[in-house]
Amino acid sequence: MAKLSGFNFNVKTKIKSANQILKNHGLEKDGRVQKYLMTTADRFMMPFIPGGAGGMLAKNKAYPNNHSIKYISPYAHYQYTGKLMLTKSGSSWAKEGEKKFYTNKKLKYHTAGTGAKWDKLMMQRRKNDLIKDVENYIKTGG
Repeated sequence: MAKLSGFNFNVKTKIKSANQILKNHGLEKDGRVQKYLMTTADRFMMPFIPGGAGGMLAKNKAYPNNHSIKYISPYAHYQYTGKLMLTKSGSSWAKEGEKKFYTNKKLKYHTAGTGAKWDKLMMQRRKNDLIKDVENYIKTGG
């Protein structure tokens, strides 16, 4: 209770929980900001994916949740690691069911600006753009 010039008054405040505040702003785990971050990162990564944005690797993907992108082409992991894979006989072409093994030889990418670990390439080159874009999304209320 406070006293001001002879008057008494009570002040009550009701504050929502931190979790509720985060949820109201879309900042909770798997919330709308997380989903926006994922889709924006996906968009920014496209030019760095081998074959370019129009290639099958870039197009053939799934979104298992609001924080993951899964490239589902059979060769996606191979392209992502950037290392040549060969069979026991030394062939880069495997018969159905034949296993391949990684070598230390780096793959050569033919589309300029693309390469292995395209998520890291994007972050090296577009990290500040990604941050600004997501900040603007949050500031404008998403």
